[in-house]
Amino acid sequence: MANVSGGSPRLWVHCFAIYLLTGIVVRELLVEYNAFNNIRHRYLLSREAHLRTVLVTNIPRHLRAPSKITTYFKNVYPEAVKSVTICQNLIRLEKLVQKRTHILTAIEKELLVLCRSEKRKLVITTLSAFDRVKFTVTNLPKKLLSCVGCSDGQERLAWLYSKLEELNDGIEKEHVRRDRVMKTMDALQAAEGSGDIDYVLAVSQGEGNHVASGDSDVMMRRNGKKRGQINLVNGNIIDDDDNNGKEKDDKSFAKDAIYRYSQELKARNFLGRLRPTEYHDSTDPSVHGNNGKFGYIENHTNEVTDKAFVVMRTFTASTIAIQSMHSSKPGSMQVSTAPEPRDLLWENIYVSKGAKKTRSLIADALVLLLISFYIIPVAIISLLVSENALVSYSPRIAQLDQASALFSSAIAIVQPLCLVGIQQLLPPLFIFIGKCEGIISFSEVQMKAFSRYFMFQILNIFLVTAIAGSIFDTLAIIIENPEAALLMLGNSLPRMSSFFITFVTMKTFLGLGVELVRTVSVIQSLLRLVFCPLSTLRQKRSIRCGCRSIDDPGWFPFHKILAQDMLVVVISVVFAVVAPIVLLPCALFCLFSRILWTHHHLYVFESVFETGGQFWPKIFRRFVFGLVVAQATITGQFILKEARHEAYATIALLCMTYFFLRSTRARYDNASSTLPLEVATCMDISVKQEEEEARRRRDDANDVSHHDIDDPWDLAYVQPALRATSKAKPEQPFPPAQLGRAETFLSGTDDDQHGTVRLNSLSHKDRVIIDGWWNEQIRNAGKQKIFNVLIGEESGTLRVGRSSNRRMSEMESVANANAERGIMV
Repeated sequence: MANVSGGSPRLWVHCFAIYLLTGIVVRELLVEYNAFNNIRHRYLLSREAHLRTVLVTNIPRHLRAPSKITTYFKNVYPEAVKSVTICQNLIRLEKLVQKRTHILTAIEKELLVLCRSEKRKLVITTLSAFDRVKFTVTNLPKKLLSCVGCSDGQERLAWLYSKLEELNDGIEKEHVRRDRVMKTMDALQAAEGSGDIDYVLAVSQGEGNHVASGDSDVMMRRNGKKRGQINLVNGNIIDDDDNNGKEKDDKSFAKDAIYRYSQELKARNFLGRLRPTEYHDSTDPSVHGNNGKFGYIENHTNEVTDKAFVVMRTFTASTIAIQSMHSSKPGSMQVSTAPEPRDLLWENIYVSKGAKKTRSLIADALVLLLISFYIIPVAIISLLVSENALVSYSPRIAQLDQASALFSSAIAIVQPLCLVGIQQLLPPLFIFIGKCEGIISFSEVQMKAFSRYFMFQILNIFLVTAIAGSIFDTLAIIIENPEAALLMLGNSLPRMSSFFITFVTMKTFLGLGVELVRTVSVIQSLLRLVFCPLSTLRQKRSIRCGCRSIDDPGWFPFHKILAQDMLVVVISVVFAVVAPIVLLPCALFCLFSRILWTHHHLYVFESVFETGGQFWPKIFRRFVFGLVVAQATITGQFILKEARHEAYATIALLCMTYFFLRSTRARYDNASSTLPLEVATCMDISVKQEEEEARRRRDDANDVSHHDIDDPWDLAYVQPALRATSKAKPEQPFPPAQLGRAETFLSGTDDDQHGTVRLNSLSHKDRVIIDGWWNEQIRNAGKQKIFNVLIGEESGTLRVGRSSNRRMSEMESVANANAERGIMV
């Protein structure tokens, strides 16, 4: 396009090209969005319990009791609620569990040092005199380290075990106290909000001491009293007139209101996190007295949070709950789809709605400052570690730089490596900011980090680097002359095509190569070996200063990889018309990325959450953003070449692209977020018929074993501190192979000689079984057209699911039949 003269009719070819590119991208995006919608519905129809679980937030104070919130939902959704779990304030219990974990780690470390010292003594006794001296000199550092732990090891172990018993007893007492507190809150009444319809629903079943009927409310008002003016003493309800002898005047009412407000402020810190409750028996009236301050739920909302998990029995009930309004008060009783249990960030359960908004504003301001002033650390690094600066530090370095071309090349690489290192610190920083923001699920934290990291790359790598060099220079130019925005894009971006060709090529061969050999994981493992040579099994499973073991890769960094890949997508879309040569390295990057990340997803990284494709809407919007930047760039080119009619045509295309974005989101966003009600109803009918058929078969076979099976999802949404055992013991601090030959201590043989990744949820034998199953599936699928599968033209013949399992079972039955006939298969 640079070779076309201004005002030439040939510019209409480029205008047609941008229309053609937009049409192709829009068509493919619609196809992919439709496929995503179908896959999303299939995921929502899977019979996972968390897909029938909803998260209730901003629960009113007068409903923050287990029995009341349970009764409310059971009245709203009759025979459809399986269980309701309200989240409690367990900060004290969590601190006890955390302290106990530290004690267990210390005990296991002491046992490891003791066992190694005893093993060393055993080895020394079996050696000759010369070998004994050689062994002692070789292992002198380890011996000194062990002796430090063996000087008073028995006394320290005794103290640690006594401390462990104290913490076990404290955790058991705290569990008992939490049960008592929840039972007491069930018996309490509400002072504020007791006349609301939601409270009427919550106490409409006449539970125990509840004043549940509307007639009681009318009678209390006739007597000149407000509903909720009752006290609880020794489990009995006592009227305020009997307790105080007279009605409270306006002054005492004001004092009570001030007391409730001050208690609410004391219960939260600056950022809205609940403070740990004091350790006392909340059911003891002597602690609070009989002055009426204990008998209201509002005075004890510090014991629970404003969130609860409701597990439904049917898909229909969960779908209706998500799409319904549950309270007449704005912002109260908000119901949304619950994250799966392993995706929850339980430490953010305590953050209230207002505090989350405050934290979100602070986080956005911090990210904006970080993106805006990113040029400052870059300038400092460039000043300190540039080639000229490094040479000037020492005359010896200057001599080596003059004498050796290899050394000179190594010095020149230092500055780019430091800049890349600074950039690699941003994704973990964005993850940390997202967690501090109060977001309740780890997947949502990654989505937010993905958006922020993508914005950082677009501003500081794609736009600012190509236009002005810093974000402030770019803003100054646009503020001074707003019409210059399109001109800057049209004038600057096409000139940067060679830079982006080099950039994408380096990411393809160097960046993906580093990920393929897992260079970062190797470096982290070496650092752990150097600084933490004696590590127990618990310490090896943990993350130390962000470093993992080489066989514990952890979760896939969606926020980092997706943001980097989407930057390449934006580059390819923008330069497809302006400089088509950029498409070649971009195509190579997409091809190699597909191979690499498919391999790593199958064999390296572990899945820590399943969102059902919720990243796709964000990816869709980034695709459209790339289209908009491409259209704006070609518009700027037309303006520079004085092609007004072509510019007007591309401006109209910009408007049509924006309309496509809004219409597509309006069409698919709501449809893909939840199940349609008709689909959910049909699914419930199908599930009910299958359950009745299975029950009939069990009754015909007189099989009663299935009736006693516990549902593993019953405790899935119970807070981990409540699920923690009260009698914890230290685990074996070392694998058996550290005491001798592995086959001496392991029963049976292990054929898994090729496993390079330790799965936290699978043992070696499980991995052998899974590898054998995958190999069998690949053999059954037959020979594949690898190239067609890689480019996405076809999906191959490999099938994983019920059909493959059925085929495998049929093959096993045929093999067993042939074996009975004595035929070798």
